[in-house]
Amino acid sequence: MTAITLRPHQIDAPDAVEAAWNNGIKRPLIDACVASGKSLILAELARREVARGGRAIIAAHTRELVEQNANACRMLGLHCGINAAALGERTWRAPVISCAIQSVYKNAHNFGPVTMFLIDESHLCPHSEAGMYHKMVRALGDVRIAGASGTVFRLQGGSLVEGEGAPFDQVVFRYTIIDGIRDGYLCPAFSIGADDKIDESKLRLSKGEFTAASSDPQMIAEMDNHIAQMVHHGGDSRAWLVFEAGTKAATAMAARMNEWRIPTGLVLGTTPAGERARAIEAFRAGRLRALVNINALTTGFDVPDVDLLVMRRPTQSLGLYIQQVGRALRTIGGNIEASVAAGKADCAVLDFAGNIDRHGPLDFIRPKETTSRLVSCDECGKRNASAAVKCWSCDAPMTKLCPACLGIVRKGTLDCPHCDYDMRIEASGEAEPAKLSETPSGAALIASYKSRQDERSGGWRPIARVSKAETSFLALVQLPATDAGWHTLPDTLGEHADAARWLRIGQDGVEAVLIPNGASRSSVRQVSLDGSQIIVPMPAVAVAAL
Repeated sequence: MTAITLRPHQIDAPDAVEAAWNNGIKRPLIDACVASGKSLILAELARREVARGGRAIIAAHTRELVEQNANACRMLGLHCGINAAALGERTWRAPVISCAIQSVYKNAHNFGPVTMFLIDESHLCPHSEAGMYHKMVRALGDVRIAGASGTVFRLQGGSLVEGEGAPFDQVVFRYTIIDGIRDGYLCPAFSIGADDKIDESKLRLSKGEFTAASSDPQMIAEMDNHIAQMVHHGGDSRAWLVFEAGTKAATAMAARMNEWRIPTGLVLGTTPAGERARAIEAFRAGRLRALVNINALTTGFDVPDVDLLVMRRPTQSLGLYIQQVGRALRTIGGNIEASVAAGKADCAVLDFAGNIDRHGPLDFIRPKETTSRLVSCDECGKRNASAAVKCWSCDAPMTKLCPACLGIVRKGTLDCPHCDYDMRIEASGEAEPAKLSETPSGAALIASYKSRQDERSGGWRPIARVSKAETSFLALVQLPATDAGWHTLPDTLGEHADAARWLRIGQDGVEAVLIPNGASRSSVRQVSLDGSQIIVPMPAVAVAAL
């Protein structure tokens, strides 16, 4: 008997993982967005394993996630121990153990027999046999493995299920930010036009990411301008979260905000655990209006009251961008109705770092599978990229079949030694691999609306949520106040409800909807009452003075 009722997707995700295991997929991956309840999904998998007589370990990389995962297990009635040096607990033999990977991977044998290993925030798993998670897996032996993340690719790029040494086999379940908003579990977000943005031409790259040394001087110079905009746009926002690139800018910004009489805390990677916990608690309780950090408050940071997100950290990482914005999407009370009643109907994003322009609005970012193939080494069985000539693990030559005579030949062979067939003919027909994600740009972050904004040009109004009634689809819009509320979609438009982003209301009700036009950055598809579709420009956003 569970202490809570799981949401539908929190049951569907474990079902998909178990179905994958039963179908021979050894390392399935769950793609579940921020605030979708990944801890409960992992806890439900652990609960099922314990019910079968097994033992489960849930690994994470921060103390906050370790505590969060343990609490989720206990909410499902499990006896869950914690093993994390930072929390002062070192449990090794409970039915379920929530652990910090850095505290246990060298001594995994101390856990005894384990049958399931679950990895939270799996985007930290590298594409190699190195790293703490891989060492942990080798030490545990033959166990069921599954991962969960809101960004199913490495933060510097690279799908977790593709390429040489990919840590997982297949994404078996997806629950997106748009799903969360439309189901009422996440707050919609909107972006505000920010002035005095960073000059990207002055930024420098190191290992694929912008350096703090090149961004901090600009951010320090613009502190007062940015704070003025934060005060202007966030006047009715109660919890501000600020992301900086480096220690110099973060320290200076926190000090300057306090000089502006904005109670502000500072959390850095070097902040002592006790001081960090006190700052977060003061922020959660409202004694601090703002928190400034670099990268300490991304994954695992859970303060639903955040309703103004300020990005002053430029990043090339799509994953980090999603993680940052995700901190502002949580609802107060677990659903949008409770959140509105508690005073948070949406959240605003001020992007001084150009991240939205760089990566695109979150509702149009769609990670997708590439066409790359993986093949197994005949000698050791390790998976390799299809073009690999030698196995990365055992260095054995990789082989292939000649398409003409089906003889076995070494990779890299151009002319078959058995029948003289020209392999170049096959190579010339290979398709170009698809990109990791599509990131068309637009004016919105997720749904660019606020009750004080003007309507979009052309009379288009953004859809906040779609619900299925007994006989029709209902769409919830937020603009303008006279037309706010639920609007019935005619049958010809209802079939496009899942994809619809905006609607237009005529004298007889909803007369058309707009849906994405593939990966287009500037156009959308208009669907009319008769079912016809035409391509039209993406609606412009007219932002009124706040």
